[in-house]
Amino acid sequence: MNRRRAVDAGVSAGAILVVGGLAAGWFGVERAVPTPKTPVSDQAFVLGALPGPEVTFRAPSGWEKVPTGRADVVRFTHPAGGTLTLRLTTGVTDFDTAAPRRLRELEIGGVDARFTGDLRGDAFAGRTCTATGGGRSGDCAVVSRADLIVTVLALRSADGPPADVAAVVRSLKEA
Repeated sequence: MNRRRAVDAGVSAGAILVVGGLAAGWFGVERAVPTPKTPVSDQAFVLGALPGPEVTFRAPSGWEKVPTGRADVVRFTHPAGGTLTLRLTTGVTDFDTAAPRRLRELEIGGVDARFTGDLRGDAFAGRTCTATGGGRSGDCAVVSRADLIVTVLALRSADGPPADVAAVVRSLKEA
């Protein structure tokens, strides 16, 4: 009986070491391999993917696009610590109900946002907001066209430049 417990303890210890080694290896690789970044120049970016709806827009020059792993979310970073995130939501039937819901979703993610006014671009229109979260502050917008909503969130560090949310919204076009 004691030998059986010793074998069980040895197997358990071995399993713990293997899992710990895998976790340490994963974090080591994550630190050793930098996140790929694409410098932004004067070019169009796509939010969404076929066969669903797509929206094109222009991001601020000098920022870098980073992968998100999702077609409905596009994220950019600035070397000074700012972030610009766009998210596409489809199938919306009532903007007045959906827009406050988007702010509640931001709040769940740690970003406190409050509506401040209205904004109209060439193709999308909606509401502007201010946002704070994670030691950063900035602007945001929730805009719509037909059954699409695009949420634009721009947060900057204390010394970083802000992204021009209004310019991004003005550049939004349904593809």
